[in-house]
Amino acid sequence: MSNTPKTRVAIIGAGPSGFFMAEELLRHDNSLVVDIFERLHKPYGLLRYGVAPDHPHTRRIIKLMEHTAARPGFNLRLGVEIGRDVTIDELRANYSAVFVATGAEVVRSLDIPGEDLPCVYSARAFAAWANGHPDHLNDQVDFDTETAVIIGNGNVSLDIVRILSRDPAALEEFEFSPAAKETLAHSRVRNIHVIGRRGPAQAAFEEKELLELGELPNVEFRVDPIVMMLSETDERELAAPDADRARGIVETLRTFASRSKGEAARTVVSFDFLRRPLAIKGTTRPEEITLELCRLEGDAGEQRALPTGALQRLPCGVVFVSIGQRGKPIPGLPFDDVEGVIPTKDHRVLMDGVPLPDVYAVGWLKRGAHGLIGNNRKDAMMTAQAYFANRQQKHTVS
Repeated sequence: MSNTPKTRVAIIGAGPSGFFMAEELLRHDNSLVVDIFERLHKPYGLLRYGVAPDHPHTRRIIKLMEHTAARPGFNLRLGVEIGRDVTIDELRANYSAVFVATGAEVVRSLDIPGEDLPCVYSARAFAAWANGHPDHLNDQVDFDTETAVIIGNGNVSLDIVRILSRDPAALEEFEFSPAAKETLAHSRVRNIHVIGRRGPAQAAFEEKELLELGELPNVEFRVDPIVMMLSETDERELAAPDADRARGIVETLRTFASRSKGEAARTVVSFDFLRRPLAIKGTTRPEEITLELCRLEGDAGEQRALPTGALQRLPCGVVFVSIGQRGKPIPGLPFDDVEGVIPTKDHRVLMDGVPLPDVYAVGWLKRGAHGLIGNNRKDAMMTAQAYFANRQQKHTVS
C-alpha cells in the first residue's frame, strides 16, 4: 500500500459551482481529497434556496450533486464561515489549492427613493423566503394588495409572476415553506406589472419560461401593441443568426397580445416595456411607483435605453426588484467592487494584478451572475483544466 500523502484541495461554497468543481476534480483525479466549506447547515445553495419551488425539474441537478458527494475523497463541512471559523490563509496553508465558489449573494439595488419601504422585496429574498432559507424564516411578506410591480425582465421575474398567478390550491403539490403557502393562500394580488427598461427584443426571458407562463389557467396577458411594432434596428437584432431566443420571445409576446380577453381571468399580467423606475412612494408600504418612459438608441445588439422625460404613475401595493445579483467580498481575498466579482486571469485569483499561488475562482463570483445554472458546469471544467495544467507544470519544474 502506498504511503504517499494524498493531495487535498478546498472549495468554498456548496452551491452548484462548488459541486461542479468537486465533480470535475474528482473525475480527473480520484486520488484527490476535496473538502467543501459551506456557511449554511445544508448544501446545494441556489438550487435549494434560490430556485422557484414550483420548478422541481431544476432541482434534479441535486441528484447529480448527491452522486458527487458519494465519491471517495469528498467531504462536506457545513456551518463553516470563512473569516469567522477559518481564514483564507489557514486554508492556503493546509491545502494544495483553494477554489472559491460562493456565487452571487448580494442583490443589485435600484438606488431610487422608496426602495427601503416595507413590502419592497428583492427577488432573491422572495425566493429564499419561499424555500425556507434559515436567514429568511422570520421575513414578513405581505400580499394584502391588488397590484404588484416587478422590476426586471429576466427569468426570475417570470418565476414571481407564475407563483403569484397560480391558484393557491395548485401550490400544495410543491415544496413551498409553510409560511409561504399560508401567505400566498391569502394573497389579494390580481394585477401584475412586469417593468423593463428596454423592449421585447432585448428581454432576458427564456422562451420556455414565457411559454410555461402562458399555459396557466385564468391569466390574461396585456402587451402594448405599439411597443410590439419593432424598429428597424430591433428587426436587425432579431435577424442575427444567434437570435433564436429573442425571436421566440417576441413571437410569444405577440401571441399573448393577440389573445382574446377573458372576463373570468383571475390575474392580469401586463408587460410594460421601455420604462425605468424613478421613485416608490408610500408610507407603510408602496402606494405608487413613478416610471419614466424610455427610447432605444444605438446599433443593433448595442441599443441603450435613454430617458424621454415622460412620466407614468402606477398605483401598487408591493414591489419586487429583480435586476440581478453580484458577488460578496471574502475576507482575505481581493474583490472588484465595481463589477461585483473576484478579479481573475486564466481562472486564478489576482491580487494587485498578480495571480495568487494555487487560488482559483469558479462560477458567478468569477464571471458575474449571467447565464443559467448549468453554464457553471462548463466553467468548472475549464477551471479544473487550468488547475491540473498548473499542477503538472509545477511538478515538471521541480
